[in-house]
Amino acid sequence: FWSAPEMALTRHSINYSQRDVEGYVDIELYKGNVIVVGRHSDRSLYNADLASMDIEGGGEAFDYNPADSQGFIRINSVRLKTYAALRNACGNL
Repeated sequence: FWSAPEMALTRHSINYSQRDVEGYVDIELYKGNVIVVGRHSDRSLYNADLASMDIEGGGEAFDYNPADSQGFIRINSVRLKTYAALRNACGNL
């Protein structure tokens, strides 16, 4: 497994996906459990103003309108509905 081509692909994919990841995570260890108590990154993609439903115009600085997601959901659902129909037609539920 470790020297298989699939493993090389997996390693390269993980390395590529993590190339911009930096920061730190604060954790607590308690009786065999790991609890995330905080995290920080200067390059975080998360923006509380954009994610908030409470701030009016929160996404305006990013040219974002929540109504835009309706089209995305519809487009994405086409492939999922097609996949489900194919599985049902083949008897694979």
